Amino acid sequence: MDIFLFVIWLFRDKNVTLQRYKQDYFMDKKMLRQTVRREKGRHDKAALAAMDEALCRRIEEHPLVRKADVVLLYWSLPDEVCTHGLVERLSVKGKTVLLPKVISDTEMTLHRFSAVRDMQAGAYGILEPQGDAVSVEWLENAARQAKLSGDSGDVVGIIPGMAFDKAGHRLGRGKGYYDRMLARLPDMYRIGLCYPFQLLPEVPAERHDAVMDEVIC
Repeated sequence: MDIFLFVIWLFRDKNVTLQRYKQDYFMDKKMLRQTVRREKGRHDKAALAAMDEALCRRIEEHPLVRKADVVLLYWSLPDEVCTHGLVERLSVKGKTVLLPKVISDTEMTLHRFSAVRDMQAGAYGILEPQGDAVSVEWLENAARQAKLSGDSGDVVGIIPGMAFDKAGHRLGRGKGYYDRMLARLPDMYRIGLCYPFQLLPEVPAERHDAVMDEVIC
């Protein structure tokens, strides 16, 4: 099913009970993730690699990223925009690149990226940094100070997602790791990063879901 038509179908019935709505809502999120995965499967490796390169160059050339001292990034999974080269390039440029590390079913910690050789496979098979830990509180303080000084580009977060919409709403994997972390980083500028087919007219969102300042796709 075309993703646009699928999203319309998700919100077809406005006259449902609250309980039924909640049941449909969470089922719809699950189905939407499956639909996005199928859509990605329609693109061959060469096409995805070309999109990876173009999208990461756009991130690298973004004015706020270029001036940022600290960049929160992610070491991509196979179904995400590949950021491996981007992480290394930004680090070589002297930026402090922070990567998340899953430490429990509910929590991620942040660590400085130093080199690929220093990373180890962790939760979900993701390579994770073993460098110095940086607290979320430290990052939020840096973002707040940059915002107060009128230099909000000093701290930028590049955030993955299964899907985004033009309003900046994000559909994650359902674990809530980023929603919990970003709730503690209200002053950090957030850029959602995804493939063009992952940008939808609307995604299901709740009040606690993290919202992006912009989406690059």
